[in-house]
Amino acid sequence: IEGLGEKNVELLLSKGLIKHFIDIYKLKKDDLLTLPRFAEKSAENLIDAIEKSKETTLARFLYALGIPHVGEYAARLLAKNFRDLKDLYHVGPGKISSIRQMGEKIARSVSDFFNDGDGGNIETLEEMQRLGIRVSNPDYESEKHAGRPLEGLTFVITGTLPRPRKEVEELISSLGGHAASSVSGSTDYLLVGENPGSKLKKAESLGVRSLSYAELMELIEGKS
Repeated sequence: IEGLGEKNVELLLSKGLIKHFIDIYKLKKDDLLTLPRFAEKSAENLIDAIEKSKETTLARFLYALGIPHVGEYAARLLAKNFRDLKDLYHVGPGKISSIRQMGEKIARSVSDFFNDGDGGNIETLEEMQRLGIRVSNPDYESEKHAGRPLEGLTFVITGTLPRPRKEVEELISSLGGHAASSVSGSTDYLLVGENPGSKLKKAESLGVRSLSYAELMELIEGKS
């Protein structure tokens, strides 16, 4: 962000105006005017620069997240193979390492970032989007992924299905979807089997659509 150098970051931290990098996007001009280094014009310039930084590409955004082992080239490869940020939520290392030139170390690092234990990273990313961060993806090779019936959809499974859960997760993944372990605001469908658990109640509270295994098959056949 132009104008937000190391000294200004240190100043903002020392004055308690930011504690986490996401707080940068909550700054107001009046906040900056309380600081010794800022006058009306310089405060306006920095707020404008922060606003401009809200428009970015997926490749640049992934690189800026500072995920270990993910440089500019790896970030571009990810952007070519994942349609948007949500596509990476709860992604497994196997899906990433299947991309040519994407090694296991990078795959594990990216998967760990998007599958951190408490979901804090995804929470932060969703908060950034609520604050106006807009991530486009001109690098996505849509022709390569076209025609997959579950492309870009996120599923969570609860209960016992007619097939082993692992098989169903692999089916979803092979058809362009993602099988996540927990229900969140980014979940598209809860796949409900026999004796569902607490995920069903959470899905209902979040307004996430539920479907049976038979309905999943209909969804796949209807789009293929």
